[in-house]
Amino acid sequence: MSDKDKSEATAWYLVHCKPRQELRAEENLENQSINSFLPLMSIDKVVRGKRQMVEEVMFPGYLFVELPLSGELWAKIRSTRGIRDFVRFGGKPARISLELLEQLKVLETNLVTNTDVGTPKEGDRVRILRGPFKDLEGVFQMADGERRSIVLLNILGKESKLELLNKDIEKT
Repeated sequence: MSDKDKSEATAWYLVHCKPRQELRAEENLENQSINSFLPLMSIDKVVRGKRQMVEEVMFPGYLFVELPLSGELWAKIRSTRGIRDFVRFGGKPARISLELLEQLKVLETNLVTNTDVGTPKEGDRVRILRGPFKDLEGVFQMADGERRSIVLLNILGKESKLELLNKDIEKT
């Protein structure tokens, strides 16, 4: 069967997962030889007091599955551990276009591979993006919780510590 025949004989659907069980559902589908797609992204988070890049699910609670149009595997999906049921519109399972799936795969690749672009580390030069110190450059000192960072600025020959929101600075 060619890829074109296979794509015409199958369709992608959206399923609703149990809370924080998307990875479990994906693994169980893989064990049943059912093709699935769980988009991930890397996020800069503070974990146990340290800033790290962590992979998280792009759409928490949802997973894409490829199933035959004949409907033979639908009962398997609903009884798969980690999955609640199909997402439905008008009582019918939500079908996902291949174009949307391809766009999500490209987006996922960009969000997972470009992880370290904007994450400053101690000693990195950073530029302030907003506020009264906009466009000034300083030195990243440390993360202060999940949302803030401390930056050292040299103002009039004196080093000053400035606490800023993470979204207000960028690595240069």
